[in-house]
Amino acid sequence: MVFAALAGAVVADSTAWLDLPVIRLAERGRESGLTRVMSAFTWLGNGLTLTGVAALSALGLVALGQRVPALFVAVVGAGAGGLNALLKLAFSRPRPLLMAQLAHAGGYSFPSGHAMAGAAIYGALALVAVRRFPRQRWWVVGASGLLVFAIGASRVYLGVHYPSDVIAGWALGVSWPLWLGPLLLARSSVGPAPAS
Repeated sequence: MVFAALAGAVVADSTAWLDLPVIRLAERGRESGLTRVMSAFTWLGNGLTLTGVAALSALGLVALGQRVPALFVAVVGAGAGGLNALLKLAFSRPRPLLMAQLAHAGGYSFPSGHAMAGAAIYGALALVAVRRFPRQRWWVVGASGLLVFAIGASRVYLGVHYPSDVIAGWALGVSWPLWLGPLLLARSSVGPAPAS
């Protein structure tokens, strides 16, 4: 629903009420130390990094005998990447030019691929971890949520996405593993770690 609302606003060119105040706030907050931090978070959400995270996680899960969770992570990653590419072509929204871009970004803007794929892959890993370690679920969910938030925020700070791009990416990225999880993870034998 969040994505649909933002998609409609993008088509109608009516996202300025959301985008402009946040972009101006990000611009005022720029300074060299924070730029280095935001660049690091952006790196954690780029396509190559996320592909590596998903692939290594899937291989690790297979090595542990957890083939269904491994498949879940792989399908979430591939699906998020493919869907994002299609949506960018469908909406063809240009990148923002409202402030200087502090990072290179090609292609279209809506929805944010970093935000969407980051939320999907780190969210999928969080779901797998929560099933294995249910007592630590709030730590896992909190850490994953903060990482995903920081990745999305970095894209606005660096000037390569509108806030509406990022929020739309988060909405789809979070919903994709949550929708797919019951279909795949319900069949998995992953259970809580044995008590020590």
